[in-house]
Amino acid sequence: MRTTLDLHQHLIDGSKNGDRKAQKALFDLYNKAMYNIGVRLLGNTDDAADITQETFIDVFTKIEQFQGVSTIGAWIKQIMINKSINHLNRRKVHFSLDENDQLEQEETLDDDREQLMFELNKSILTLPEGCRVLFTLYYFEGYDHEEIASILGISKSTSKSQLSRAKMLLRANVYQKIEKPMRSIKI
Repeated sequence: MRTTLDLHQHLIDGSKNGDRKAQKALFDLYNKAMYNIGVRLLGNTDDAADITQETFIDVFTKIEQFQGVSTIGAWIKQIMINKSINHLNRRKVHFSLDENDQLEQEETLDDDREQLMFELNKSILTLPEGCRVLFTLYYFEGYDHEEIASILGISKSTSKSQLSRAKMLLRANVYQKIEKPMRSIKI
């Protein structure tokens, strides 16, 4: 088995030895990224915060199982994704092909770049749960359709159709946000 050299090996070793400062430093390094994964997968900040907390509890109680085959960040990320998917499964995620879902509109930020990212993230959160999970796993986490199908217990074709539906809904949402302001401009 090949092991990976981790830049944070001293924090991993300290965490394995129960060093609270090392655990806090490891938490500080990865907390925000894991929380963001949770928000994208779960669709709300409360669940994301809860699952992030559960993830780090598992990380520190099971850190002896970390073998260095991947980086510590990849290992933590996998725990976060698994916990998020399990949470969604308990809530019974439905992958529907109903195209009549309502999309919400909210206020935006002033800065163009921030506004674009804000709108994209907001639009992703308006996707139906199944589409949002698939979109996140595919585009943000880098899984392919076969891996997603395996993780979610769905067929590869369902994965592809849900991703296609997610992109269609996002396009419609973005078009709606651009088209409305353009109609109000008098030429």
